Amino acid sequence: MKVIDISMTISPDMEMYPGEPGPVITRISKLESGDQYNVSQLILGTHTGTHVDPPLHLIEGGAGIDDMPLDMLVGPARVIDLSHIQNDIEPADIGDVEPGEILLLKGKEGGVRLTTAVAQYLMDNGIKTVGTDALSIGAAGEEYEVHTVLLGADIAVVEGLVLSAVEAGQYLFVCLPLKVATGDGGPARVVLIEQ
Repeated sequence: MKVIDISMTISPDMEMYPGEPGPVITRISKLESGDQYNVSQLILGTHTGTHVDPPLHLIEGGAGIDDMPLDMLVGPARVIDLSHIQNDIEPADIGDVEPGEILLLKGKEGGVRLTTAVAQYLMDNGIKTVGTDALSIGAAGEEYEVHTVLLGADIAVVEGLVLSAVEAGQYLFVCLPLKVATGDGGPARVVLIEQ
C-alpha cells in the first residue's frame, strides 16, 4: 500500500486565490523561551490551500461543511490527466463517467478550471465529487456559474489538490475537511491510496 499526500502545505507564503489573505502562524509558547511546550496560533480562511466547497459556499441555506456526508469524500476515485490540453476543457476531454464517481482532474500549470458546459455534463452524469488542482474550479468569467451548477446538484468540490506527481488511474481517495460549524468551506488533508 502506498499513501500519496495531495494536499498543499499551509504556510504564510503559500499560493492563495487572488484577493484572499494568506494564513498567519504565530508561535505563542516556545521551548526556546523557557516554556514547557511549543504551541502556535493559526489564522486562516475556510478556502485556504487544499479545501472542500460545500453547497453553503454559494447556495443560501445549503449544507455547511459540517453537514456534508463523509462518504462523498472517501472512496474509489479516478485521476484524469488533462495536462496536455491547452484550451478550455470540453466534456469529450473527460470522456465517459459513471454515476457516483469521484473524479480528480490534473491539468497543466495553474490547474484544471471547468466551463459551465463541463460542469453541466458532470451533473447530468451524476458524479459524486470532483476535484481539481486549481485554486478555483470555475473557468475565468464562469466561476459563479460552475460552482452553482456543481454545488446546486450536491456535488462535492475539492480545490487546490497537488496532482503534479500523480499518474492517471484508480486510487482510494480520502479527504477530511476541518469540521467547521456551518462552514462555507473546509481546509482538508487529502491522500490517495494506491493498493
